[in-house]
Parts: sequence; C-alpha cells; structure tokens
Amino acid sequence: MDSALIAKQLGGVLADTYSLLLKTQNYHWNVTGPNFHSLHEMFEEQYTELFMAVDEIAERIRKLGHPSPGSFADFAKLASIPEAKSGIDSNGMVADLLASHKSVLDRVHACAHVADEQDDEGTEDLMTQRIEAHQKAVWMLSATMGGSMAATQKAASAPVAEVKKAKNNKPAAKAEKPASKADKKKAPKALG
Repeated sequence: MDSALIAKQLGGVLADTYSLLLKTQNYHWNVTGPNFHSLHEMFEEQYTELFMAVDEIAERIRKLGHPSPGSFADFAKLASIPEAKSGIDSNGMVADLLASHKSVLDRVHACAHVADEQDDEGTEDLMTQRIEAHQKAVWMLSATMGGSMAATQKAASAPVAEVKKAKNNKPAAKAEKPASKADKKKAPKALG
C-alpha cells in the first residue's frame, strides 16, 4: 500500500471539505429572503456535518503515518472549489453549494478509487461515508432549487456506479483482479 499516495488524495479531500465547510457557514450567516429560516437551518446542518468530517479525514491521514494539512495556506493550495461568492442571493448560494458538493463528490470518488487500488479498506470505507453525505447534500440542494429527483440521482449516483463496478472487480478500463478476502467477507450469503 502506498500510504503517501493515499494521504495526498485525502489531503485534497480534506482541503475541499474544509473549504466547503467555510463556504456553507458563510452562507448560513449571510442568507436572506423569504426562505431564510429553512436555508439557515439546512446550511447549519450541512456545515455541522462537514465539521465532523474534517476531523475524521485529518485523523485518517495521521493513521496512515503522514502529517495532515491544517493551515489556510495548505488548504488554499490543495482545494479545488472556489471560495464563497459575496453579494449573491439565496438562490445563488444554493446553486453554488450544489456545484461545490458535486465537485467534492468527484474528488471523493477519485480518492475512493485510489484507496481501492491500494487495498486500503479504512480509507475506502471513509470515502464511502463521504459519498453518502455529499449525495444527500446534492439531493437536498437540488430539491431546494426545484430540480427533479431523476436528474439529481443521475448526477449524484453516476460515479458511484463506477466505484461499485470497481468493487465488484468489473471495471471497464482496468484489468480484472481476483476478489480480495475483504470482498469475499462482504459478499452476502445465499439464502436457502
């Protein structure tokens, strides 16, 4: 297992998660308009969840034996999502957060793929949890904007299908490998 490669991937996920936390908290403080109360509460739920995730991701990097990035300068270098936009209305905030969650979701999927290739089940499990959290946020934000469930599910689950194919050892672009002991343990037993 190449722990340095995984830690580098996790560092990017950490930077994006922290940046999204700050953006969400900013919008929580500054949202106005007829949907103020519901958006204020939703943003608070989301930044609280992101706060917990930041700690888990940073600790995973430490468990792999590497220092975790932890300064604004580190996060600025590593983050792929833009900072919060100022002077936008509540609809703009929701759209910006939706785009950011989708972007972070892509990065989490990439990290999960690397973890899978490196047989790092701990990181892979953590990334699966992060995928679930970001998919929920994408759903909530898209529904708030009036987006259809089908479009939201398609956007949020397409990369998950790719990760599941990799988990089932049926990736389209890479050679098949035998199932790991962990995959065999996870496989459901036939009923009957």
